[in-house]
Amino acid sequence: MRDDDIPKELFVAAAQDALRDLNTAPDDQAALDALAGCDILVPEPADFTAADNTPEEGRLSLPVIDNPPQPRTVPVFTSAERMVHTLPDVYVSHQVQLGLLAANWPTDEELALAIDLGHHDGLILASHGVRALLAPRRR
Repeated sequence: MRDDDIPKELFVAAAQDALRDLNTAPDDQAALDALAGCDILVPEPADFTAADNTPEEGRLSLPVIDNPPQPRTVPVFTSAERMVHTLPDVYVSHQVQLGLLAANWPTDEELALAIDLGHHDGLILASHGVRALLAPRRR
């Protein structure tokens, strides 16, 4: 069975279930692994600054919320509904596997990752935790 044979709603539900589980048990490795395997939406709003203002072909510009004294934060979402609820003026997003995003997380700056920002199940990971917790494990 290919991934595109699986209904998108199942991946959304799996990601949201993992977030809920992580809010009650932050060290739940099964939930972290499930979340890392799910696709998320990276918004492309015009009014955010980009962590990489001139992306190379095949690279993704990350939207950054810069609201001192809070850390600079990249918002991502498990569903279009949650994205629109938090960022109603954003109409464009990129679908990316969260584990792939984490494996390529910038190391040269302090960027937090906010998953489902503004939702009660939302999760914020500090920069050092993004790769450590969500990047695929090397065996």
